[in-house]
Amino acid sequence: MTRYKQNYELKNAAKDKLDGKYTGAVLILVLSSLISNIVTLLIDSVGTATLDTVGRLSGSGTAQTVILIIFNTLLALANVICAVMEVGIALYFLNIACCRPLSVRDLFYGFQNDSRKSLTIAVAIVLCRLVCLWPFQYLAQNLLRTRDLKWLLYAGIAFVIGLSIYVTVSLGIALSFYLMLDFPQYSARDTLVLSWRIMRGQRRRLFILEISFLPLTLLCILSFGIGFLWLKPYMQMTYACFFLDLMNPASDNNNSAGS
Repeated sequence: MTRYKQNYELKNAAKDKLDGKYTGAVLILVLSSLISNIVTLLIDSVGTATLDTVGRLSGSGTAQTVILIIFNTLLALANVICAVMEVGIALYFLNIACCRPLSVRDLFYGFQNDSRKSLTIAVAIVLCRLVCLWPFQYLAQNLLRTRDLKWLLYAGIAFVIGLSIYVTVSLGIALSFYLMLDFPQYSARDTLVLSWRIMRGQRRRLFILEISFLPLTLLCILSFGIGFLWLKPYMQMTYACFFLDLMNPASDNNNSAGS
């Protein structure tokens, strides 16, 4: 009978595997966060300044809308590029789990190897988020602009529906980058389909695992974010352990029986 590890077992395994390797794990996640935040901040700053300038010079709402669309598109593209780094993060933590050599350069694996496949999967992930949450963002903007409380109801409904769809879909394709590394012969589409098939019946398990980190997340917020230097590697390592356990539970059980 197939037996998957419980959440506490995955977390304990993650702690054991990170022992002595926290420095590199923190470094690669901080580097990823810095790159993502700098790119996003740069686009936001330039976009805001451009909108203000166009508004003052032309006073045209149409021109401002066009500028807003352009910079939102650039922001979405930046999110895709940053999402490709998730391939390298997945590789780094899988290498820790499997006791393979580690390198900070792993962060850029998705740009150097199978970049087309990495970009395709990243586009799917970002599009999923944008499509599911865009109605809420649009309605929330209407609320802020008009101050009409009817938009609050619409925005609330859109948020609940969009978030429900997003959580379901994102959990279904959550293993895509791990599977891309494990099955390099598969196309991007096949990798996404495989993740969806493997996660059938496992979404609830992964969702509960993610929710279990909420208390620690709140503590990290209270520590002014410093705690995330410890929590983020712990979470990523736990997800890698989840993937390995899901792909090969029988082997793990055999080892347990042998011990």
